[in-house]
Amino acid sequence: MTTTIRRTLTDKQKEALLLIRRHDRVLLSGGARSGKTHLLCEHIIHRAYKHPGSRFLVARYRYSHAKLSVWNQTLVPMVKVIFPPDDYEINKSEMFIHLFNDSEIWLGGFDDKERTEKILGTEYLDVYFNEVSQISFDSVIVGLTRLAQKIEGATNKAYFDCNPPSPLHWSHRLFIEGVDPKDNTAVKNPGMYGYLQMNPVDNRENLPPGYIENNLETLPERARKRFLLGEWVKAEGAIFENLSEAMIEDPTGWPKMEEYTAGVDFGLNASAVLIGWCGDHIYIVDEAGGYNMTASALDKSMRQKWSGDGNGKTRYDYIAYCDPSGGERIQEIYQGTQANNSVEPGLDFVNKKIEAGQFHVSKYCSGWISEAFNYRRDEKERIVKEDDHYVDASRYGIFSRVGGFVLV
Repeated sequence: MTTTIRRTLTDKQKEALLLIRRHDRVLLSGGARSGKTHLLCEHIIHRAYKHPGSRFLVARYRYSHAKLSVWNQTLVPMVKVIFPPDDYEINKSEMFIHLFNDSEIWLGGFDDKERTEKILGTEYLDVYFNEVSQISFDSVIVGLTRLAQKIEGATNKAYFDCNPPSPLHWSHRLFIEGVDPKDNTAVKNPGMYGYLQMNPVDNRENLPPGYIENNLETLPERARKRFLLGEWVKAEGAIFENLSEAMIEDPTGWPKMEEYTAGVDFGLNASAVLIGWCGDHIYIVDEAGGYNMTASALDKSMRQKWSGDGNGKTRYDYIAYCDPSGGERIQEIYQGTQANNSVEPGLDFVNKKIEAGQFHVSKYCSGWISEAFNYRRDEKERIVKEDDHYVDASRYGIFSRVGGFVLV
């Protein structure tokens, strides 16, 4: 085998490569077409070539998006350029690339239960989480458990990239603030994490003439900040436009609640949110959930956190309003009942509470916070259905209590 992987990198990509070599978990964030995905895919191919028998996972939230963007536009074309035809096999049914030295590069998505269970049944040398602004931290936690393949002379690594979302997103908290998004404590091994901003101007030599000036410079201001300058900003089309960091509070100063409800969202990212009610004010008190968690496991987590201390003493008494599509799973939730799933009226109610200054969020609800500040509509005013599980759960728990009443 005489294949040589030749690297023609920009100065910023060289800087990123040094960072990847020094740290086991690296986030590359920045504007559109800045060379992040190209570098990480090429690096994975290089690692697969260097370490025979190694396995790699490249995953995005939606499998279809991973196939369209990473697989078709970057990974497969790159393999075809680097290796002679006889030195690799592309398995289109299982979506992996098998190299001459028995290394494999797999493609995955966190939105498909059957495929997820299959790819997560394997151990990998490296895992690449593509466009993490769309991936929940619960999904990442599960993905990292598969970072366990032992290859002599190689260290397991995880790579992350994104067009930066809100600075309250879990990726900002973890890689820039050095805070564990799950428990708000300092990360236990800060030296393991590396971060670099990469922007289109850093990749100008590989872009079509006029791309930056004609496409990115002319974007609306918020999109321009995100996709040209690589700034962490609230998403364009934000649904909770008036939600501010001032509403994220230390719950020790909150009043005694008059009532509690819970909202439950089933699916691959099972999520539950505890809501407190006091006068006209609504409080996002706590959250529970996990990736690929069964309804019974979610209920157990909710009970342990909210229902009692194991000695028969009740901490919170709540009715759990559950996603109506949950079917029989609702019966597995303590005091579970079907939720009011009126989407637009529910969002209108929450937004009016936010505008009235009657909405409060515990600083410990990191999952809800990360989602809510990136919850948005697309250019056709459709809700973008990605990483919105805690938000959906809170809507069930809030609007089901008030029913069809309209806030005036």
